[in-house]
Amino acid sequence: MISGRMSFDLAPLVPVGLLASDGEIHTTGMALDPGFNGDLTLPKDIIRRLGFQLFDDITSRLADGQEVRLRGWEGSVIWHGRPRRIVALEAGNGPIPGMNLLWRNRITVDVHANSPVTIKELNQ
Repeated sequence: MISGRMSFDLAPLVPVGLLASDGEIHTTGMALDPGFNGDLTLPKDIIRRLGFQLFDDITSRLADGQEVRLRGWEGSVIWHGRPRRIVALEAGNGPIPGMNLLWRNRITVDVHANSPVTIKELNQ
């Protein structure tokens, strides 16, 4: 199970381990966003620091319906204690997990400041 907290501005935040190409794990917080259906978004500087490899340019649809081309980078995260291959889209100011990463997980959130947020892996 992955445990986090609701921020005081009501963003559900959970930690994620980003696996660098040298094997070092960089832990950072990420805000849950159920509107994104990919694996994960990461800022360019974090992607470069981790040494992720360029995968492809990917067309993504934004919340307002606009389509944009974003660079996709192949890398790994530590998810429920195990390495998991992902494609990180180069975008935004901080890590945002998408529904593909959250697939087959139960998210529990009590929506008030500093309440617990949990992500539990469902049985396959």
